[in-house]
Amino acid sequence: MKNSLSKLYLVAVLALFATNNTNAETSKNKNTEKVKVAEVVVSSETVRAGNMAITESGRMFVSINPLMGADVRVYEVDSEGKGKAYPNDAYSKGANSSIKAIIGIRADSKENLWLLDMGAKQFIVWDTKNEKLVRTIAIPEEVVTPVSFLQDFVIDEKNGRVIIADMTQGDLKSAPTPAFIVIDTKTGEARRMAESHASMMPDFEGGFALNPIAIDPNFKWVYFGALHGKKVYRVPAKSFDSNEELTAGIEDYAPKSYSDGIAADKKGNVYVTNIEKQELGVTNKDGYKTIATLPEGQTWPDGLEMAKDGYLYSTVDQLNRVPALNNGKDDSVGPFIIVRTKLLK
Repeated sequence: MKNSLSKLYLVAVLALFATNNTNAETSKNKNTEKVKVAEVVVSSETVRAGNMAITESGRMFVSINPLMGADVRVYEVDSEGKGKAYPNDAYSKGANSSIKAIIGIRADSKENLWLLDMGAKQFIVWDTKNEKLVRTIAIPEEVVTPVSFLQDFVIDEKNGRVIIADMTQGDLKSAPTPAFIVIDTKTGEARRMAESHASMMPDFEGGFALNPIAIDPNFKWVYFGALHGKKVYRVPAKSFDSNEELTAGIEDYAPKSYSDGIAADKKGNVYVTNIEKQELGVTNKDGYKTIATLPEGQTWPDGLEMAKDGYLYSTVDQLNRVPALNNGKDDSVGPFIIVRTKLLK
């Protein structure tokens, strides 16, 4: 798993830099002088957050990308920025932990934490209020491929399902065959849907397909796009009842940068992690704009979370600097951070 993930991200980074005519760490937005630097809220030498989830009560949880080679898979991060293995050491720490490999992590309205273990191909649902296991949901073999890469998902509480963005391309040999994997949260029934739809495909050969995915707080729209794609697409959340209805409902929504994460609000604004220019942006039908830049020297804004306190939070994990993606050289520079900036009103 670790070697496969390393190769997978290596291709993505090489493709990104090959198509960018400026250095991704130093390129500037033309309006940079008018944009604030995102506020650092967590700074750590050990917690190198990949994706994140913030519960209704404000508790913060982060996953650690398997490429980091860390001993802990998931942390809860306290107000001082210190992390502890979550939900406990048995689940999250060491070579024999229950969680094998994780990037996708979300919290629902009941403060259950959903952990997408792409190593074990299952969801672990954990009650953060009572600190107990709610259930596990297996991802059936018939809905995955030998090259599936189950890295992110959304929870549709209104329609009772989770929707996984399966980017595929895990073997570096196959052409991308991305798809949504849709799982009924009551029955566990799973379907592979809209496979290889044009909206999921990268802009160029060798690029990475379907990756960022988000659902608005009203569970009306699912937004998505390719990592190496310049567009955000959306589809009505209710349309996942059939493949025909789903594919007919997909629409081109707004421009974006190459991005590893998105988040959507009730007003049609889609927040974007811009991995080309090391910034946070927002897009809608009126176009894309920068809302915050990363602190100097930091790279790769990754996972996004809209919190109840009126802020947009982003992990920043310097993914492009790990040895697997940097010709065997580790150019990572601690501390590793989580930042925030005000949500649009």
